[in-house]
Amino acid sequence: MIWQCPHCNHPLSLEKQNWRCSNGHSFDRAKEGYVNLLPVQQKRSREPGDSAEMLSARRRFLEAGYYLPLAEAICAQLLPIAGSGAPVLLDLGCGEGYYTRMLAEGGWPFGNIFGVDIAKAGIRLAAKKQPQAHFAVASSFHLPVADGSVDALLRVFAPGPAEELVRVLKPGGVLLDVSPGPDHLWSLKSHLYDTPQQHSAPKPVSGLTALRESRCTFTLAIAGNETVRDFLAMTPFAWTGRADARQSLEQQGTLRLEADFLLRCFAKPAAE
Repeated sequence: MIWQCPHCNHPLSLEKQNWRCSNGHSFDRAKEGYVNLLPVQQKRSREPGDSAEMLSARRRFLEAGYYLPLAEAICAQLLPIAGSGAPVLLDLGCGEGYYTRMLAEGGWPFGNIFGVDIAKAGIRLAAKKQPQAHFAVASSFHLPVADGSVDALLRVFAPGPAEELVRVLKPGGVLLDVSPGPDHLWSLKSHLYDTPQQHSAPKPVSGLTALRESRCTFTLAIAGNETVRDFLAMTPFAWTGRADARQSLEQQGTLRLEADFLLRCFAKPAAE
């Protein structure tokens, strides 16, 4: 088990329905199976992260298959690792768990799948859908994860310092970092903003060695007003654009947009 105490960094072990460390810190296991390892001092609000409404909209949208090409690209990068021993996967900012479900369907062992997100509503949804996997409410900036315990990290649009990524990866472990490509949802941004900007190229991940980089681009043809609304609910910059433009989009029965993702794979140098 990779979880460690967020207060003292000692390993956590499950005793009945509580996760405990040797210093006596205790964390209840929720009925859905997840554990809350987010100390109150790491919260910036009462319920940090995406709202339950946004996460439910995201689940409906993703399970309709609109981002399936991205999920397939992620699986193509990571599933070859799954056949080597018993590798541990950690999904950072896992939300409601769509990509871990796709990896599990592709053959990654359920019991070796872990996910963290600061939004408790997302972790609750993920844990209910994958009871054999392991999920925790936690900050990607202060991962309650043991040093050198993870074989593969997945990060889809999630923030977090490079130091934490390097710390939790095993020597030789890999990070798959997914970020928006320059043209991602350009038509939508052009509608919402007076002066839209392309997504800038992400910075290299310090302390890790770049292995490869690829783009995943496809047309996003969204059909049905309810699905259009779900998509807008899960898209953060739709909430920051012009309100009148958003309201107009919410009345649409279809949207045709550009999906553009950048997938970068890194490795932690092997121990000498």
